[in-house]
Amino acid sequence: MPDYEDPKQVNNNDLRNSQFGGGLINADTVNAGRIGGDILNFFFGQQTTPAGNPARPKNERILLAAVKEEVTAQLRQSLHNAVLINLGKESQPQQVKRPWDAEIKIGLKPAEPLPDTTTILKVFDSPEIAGKLLILGAPGSGKTTTQLELAQALVNRAEEQRDYPVPVLFNLSSWKDERQSIADWLVAELKSKYGVSNKLGQEWVNNHQLLPLLDGLDELESKRQESCVNAINQLLQGEYRPQYLVVCSRMEEYGSYKNNLCLSGAIYLQPLTNNQIHKYLIEVNHADLWLTFNEDLELLNLVKIPLFLSLTILASQEISIDAWQQLTSTIDRIQLLLDAYVVRMLTRNINRKIYTNKNWPKDKQTLLWLIWVAQQLQRESQTEFLIEEMQPSFLRKKSQKIVYRAIYGLTSGLIYGLTFGLVFGLLGVLFYGNISGLIIGLILGLFFGLTLGFLLIVDIKNQKGIESIQTIKLSKIVRKNLIYGVISGLIFRLVLWLMVGLSLGMIFGRISGLSSGLIFGLIMGLVNGFNYVLISVGKVFIQHFSLRLILYFNGYIPWNYARFLDYCTERMLLQRVGGRYRFIHKLLQDHFAQMEFRQD
Repeated sequence: MPDYEDPKQVNNNDLRNSQFGGGLINADTVNAGRIGGDILNFFFGQQTTPAGNPARPKNERILLAAVKEEVTAQLRQSLHNAVLINLGKESQPQQVKRPWDAEIKIGLKPAEPLPDTTTILKVFDSPEIAGKLLILGAPGSGKTTTQLELAQALVNRAEEQRDYPVPVLFNLSSWKDERQSIADWLVAELKSKYGVSNKLGQEWVNNHQLLPLLDGLDELESKRQESCVNAINQLLQGEYRPQYLVVCSRMEEYGSYKNNLCLSGAIYLQPLTNNQIHKYLIEVNHADLWLTFNEDLELLNLVKIPLFLSLTILASQEISIDAWQQLTSTIDRIQLLLDAYVVRMLTRNINRKIYTNKNWPKDKQTLLWLIWVAQQLQRESQTEFLIEEMQPSFLRKKSQKIVYRAIYGLTSGLIYGLTFGLVFGLLGVLFYGNISGLIIGLILGLFFGLTLGFLLIVDIKNQKGIESIQTIKLSKIVRKNLIYGVISGLIFRLVLWLMVGLSLGMIFGRISGLSSGLIFGLIMGLVNGFNYVLISVGKVFIQHFSLRLILYFNGYIPWNYARFLDYCTERMLLQRVGGRYRFIHKLLQDHFAQMEFRQD
């Protein structure tokens, strides 16, 4: 085990003199349990069964189960496996070996080829690396897939060994504040992604109970990437340094940093050789493509990157060799390949589960909506998209923001007005005993409700964003606060109105006064509960509804957004983990983001 105070460093100068490649893919579905001081093991009614050694604390076992499901889903959705699925080999993907090679570099020693029989776990466990590993490569060479394979092996180990740190996947693209330490960021990410309470997350970080696997360093804004490297080094050299840490990054970006990550060594993912490509094509029953590759040196060089080899196999029917040969730059050829892949994914025959009766969106509309999603992700320097976390910042025009605030205020005013109107109307009937009391109560309620709606229009203008619906468990909040409201109404207001009732009883009769006090106390108790739900929770739902309404009528999103995103997942354009969506690869996200969002 290396000394934590004097970690070995990966030398950037040596990295610049090497040739390597980059990352693959990600997601499907994982329903993470919500983990708190005491466990809230649910997420919109879907439970996660704890995994691992029963001797391990239950909170850790829930997190371990969530990570395991996430890793399994992402590996299943990788483009490498998509090739196998497309060829009917889904049940036995192990028959086709992932073809890329790698080199390992430790300290100032020369890079050494890594035998293809050496697993990534063996590299991670080697005495020289000792669990502090950097995975490098160019876009598309298998970085993310390699990290996921390591995560899968580490999850299995954590299930068997009760004291082994829980491996957790983190994406550095969400590190927004350079003043925030990586330790604090890990705690925040645990809460955002898995629902772990801040207290418990801080305890895990402080006690070295996590094994962070960090991806997406190169997805940060370029000006913040080196700051992130420095922040990671501070974690590695600080009081709460983890026992193990893995970082994944593109080679080109990492080689440009002034400072090195304080890790023990790096694994370099290299381009495929001609023999590897030929063998792989034979194994996946596409040997006919070898003749095409062999006749076009530029195409052959491009498919030496595993991502582009997978894309070419999947989209070969849509690629025009004549159009390909007319292009002179690698960038243009990559764009052509990505375009062909998109066309192929949208037109291929599949067993549709999301849309039926041919009511799926037109291809042109699908592309337009995907362009919009990609542009929002690029603007926020993100790779994951959650419907529940859409923000008013997605509205680019001032007029759209004004309409959004107006819809929000009007909708809130009507809902609150009707609610308060009903309550005041009932009270009017209770005390006045005729229709005039109901009318007066309704008028007062509508007045207060619309006034509140107007105040909310002013308030929303000063808000930074909308709270994620994902963090709100409505059924629990409603139940909890209605019970609280009824109890408080029965206890406190009942006592008050019993006293009033006794006084009224002396004039109108004791039973009438007492019953009025009881009824009013009960009504006010219900008002207490509804007041919290409407103003605290209802406010967030109305904001999201208003925002999605504006986005829908402006043609940015479909009405049933979740169904559309699931359709794109079915078409292998997006991947899904729980409620989070991401493009099948960052290069595809970049491709869509560069397109013009133009409505006819």
